[in-house]
Amino acid sequence: MPDIAIVGAGVSGLHLALRLQQAGVSTTVYAERSPEEVAAGRPLSLPVRFGNTVRRERELDVAHWDQPENHTLGVHLVAAGEPDIRFLGRLDEPASGIDLRLYLPTLTADYLNRGGRMEVLTPDAEGIDRVSRRHDLVVAASGRTARTGLFPRDPERSPYTEPQRILTAGLFNGIAPVEPGHIHFQVSGAGEIFSTRILTADGPVHGMVVEGLPGGPLEQLASHDHAADPAGFEKTLLALVAEYAPDLRARITDSEFGIRRPGDVIQGGLTPTVRRGWATLPSGRVALALGDAWVLNDPLTGQGANLGSRCAFELAGLIERGGPFDASFAERASERLWRIAEPVVSWSNLNIGPPPEHLGGIFVTATGDQRVADAFVSNFNHPADMWEAVKSPEATEAWLRDVTAAG
Repeated sequence: MPDIAIVGAGVSGLHLALRLQQAGVSTTVYAERSPEEVAAGRPLSLPVRFGNTVRRERELDVAHWDQPENHTLGVHLVAAGEPDIRFLGRLDEPASGIDLRLYLPTLTADYLNRGGRMEVLTPDAEGIDRVSRRHDLVVAASGRTARTGLFPRDPERSPYTEPQRILTAGLFNGIAPVEPGHIHFQVSGAGEIFSTRILTADGPVHGMVVEGLPGGPLEQLASHDHAADPAGFEKTLLALVAEYAPDLRARITDSEFGIRRPGDVIQGGLTPTVRRGWATLPSGRVALALGDAWVLNDPLTGQGANLGSRCAFELAGLIERGGPFDASFAERASERLWRIAEPVVSWSNLNIGPPPEHLGGIFVTATGDQRVADAFVSNFNHPADMWEAVKSPEATEAWLRDVTAAG
């Protein structure tokens, strides 16, 4: 059996390690921080894992949060205007939102308790080359490896060179839950605001993500110093939510609203990027890119953790079949993973570009037809199917015809 180095202890890295562990493949995870440091640190992201990812967690025997009270059952999309768009679509399988400061340390403990090995490593080019000399293959799954130059940007697959949204995300008290539990997603000409239940180490709270168009009114939140002026930050946020997401504002109790803990806010912009999928290291070994080291999508479609998990399972299967783990293997594996990632990247990029008329047509139809609302929302769990439905006006017309004909 081969010996695999996994650089990065995020969702993709840990799912790969746990899956290879099940297959009897020797692995060592090289993490940037210890599990204790992750748990005590700033929020990393607030992922919603859709049904297929939750199913993979069951296969890995790490589905610790798969209880009805933790389930997210749909997406409520609102776009006020003319016509007024408003529908609650039901997912085909429950989803679940979680704080990575709870999720990652828990999965790390599962991996270590089952005999896995972990070392702390700064994921720079020198460190990755050094560990490669002890293993048959390196999988780089840490977003920080993007700074090493090992995996340069792929211009053919990366249409953007700067952020398309300026993000502010955080965990907040004082937002009333909804029944049934769902993601509230409000679209406006200034950007998007969405919120959902997020499970933390202290129990459930609400996560909110504000995606502002560069230069627009929602962008200001990302530069507001929430640590130095939490009251001013919260006041500004409430005013923007009242203007651009009034349905959400109606569920907020002013006297209870606030950042859950000091520092529980993420601010900034990211540039959607696809990097080269593999590299030959000075040691002669190859390194494969996975997760944020390879594909970085805007979080608007909520696919980051889900794509990372899906690709980790696919790569585990390729590794289990055996080597040699040379450049030929790396090229084949990278192209196989791209066939999975391409529709996700294409769909994500469609959503952050100028709004296409045919996508708006789906929203209008879904407002008056529950079948379309459910089919569209369920495709968050099936991103390849989603892309087939929205990639062109002709594809959307055919998809709508199929959905409504099916009854």
